[in-house]
Amino acid sequence: MLRGACALTVFLNHWPLWSNFSPAGALETTVRDLLGGIYRMFIHLTWPTGGQHPALIGFFVLSGFCVHLPFERKIGLRDWRPDWRGYLRRRFWRIMPVYWVGVGLGLLAMMAEHSRPTGDGLLVLHTTATPWQVAARVGGWTGVWPEEIFAGNYILHTVGSEILIYAAYPLFFVAAAAGRWWLLGLGALGLQLLALPLMRVVDPFVIFPSVIMMGLFWYFGALAAHLHARRTWKVPGWWIGGLWAGFLLLQVTPHFFGLNMIKQLIWGLVCMLAIVWLVGWERRNDNAHGWLGVRFLCWNGDISYPLYAVHTPVILLTNWMLLSFGTGRSYGIQLALNLIVPLVVTLVVHHGIEKRLYRPRGTA
Repeated sequence: MLRGACALTVFLNHWPLWSNFSPAGALETTVRDLLGGIYRMFIHLTWPTGGQHPALIGFFVLSGFCVHLPFERKIGLRDWRPDWRGYLRRRFWRIMPVYWVGVGLGLLAMMAEHSRPTGDGLLVLHTTATPWQVAARVGGWTGVWPEEIFAGNYILHTVGSEILIYAAYPLFFVAAAAGRWWLLGLGALGLQLLALPLMRVVDPFVIFPSVIMMGLFWYFGALAAHLHARRTWKVPGWWIGGLWAGFLLLQVTPHFFGLNMIKQLIWGLVCMLAIVWLVGWERRNDNAHGWLGVRFLCWNGDISYPLYAVHTPVILLTNWMLLSFGTGRSYGIQLALNLIVPLVVTLVVHHGIEKRLYRPRGTA
């Protein structure tokens, strides 16, 4: 459910922002202003301005929780040994097929814009890449690439960071199984502190989605799984409200160097507590999965990864086609197509690729 909310949030943020034709008439202007107002309110309530998207932070916290929880529950069982080959195989089939679809759509957007340039600022920016950057994107090692990569699908950089985390998880598990959570936490926090001097010499847009920054949020999720499984940890709702209030206070604090990182850290803790609270809420409300809103978010959770991975290049391609072959710049048509077409492509990828190649079992 939370995964669905995160993916939907990222998509619904890009949808009006990247529908960039000028509105014609009072109705289209009102719709644009309304969507813009909702976006600004969202930024104020949840976004560490200048930092990472709040839903992406939520994704990493949730990933740490979901990947570590099955392993955490088996720590201490007699004769149990982690099947790392099976783990890596499942991670590969979970991530890479949909990832490569997203990469391919991004490259298709690049080819379209370069073969028939539109001159649109959004398309020009997002369809740039060097051959080496394309190779890094295709190979899945953007998580160690020291440059910002667009290549038609900018947000796949965070998937590259997750690939690194998944590859390193067996080492993480050894320390976690030995109870060295403080050591892991200090390491994750140390990476974030390392980001402070690095940002003076390295592009912040490279650092913020990297493991250096996002590893701490993954750790928060894994720690939540540990506390939840081992100590039946309960989270009262006021803990979340209190941290969120602290985040909002930081939103109006005069800027100083490192403020965005503090806001990100607080938001990561909000996500960590929200996951555990939500698990408890689901247990207390057995009939919740029959509720329409819950069913909608769960459905979005099922399609969350392809929605995240394909929506940006699909919007770029839709805009390119409207600019190249459309009869006019209709804001209403652009807004409608940029909502419908990514959802259709998402469903095709989910049912045609993701569900066929990835069948989750037991552990992550």
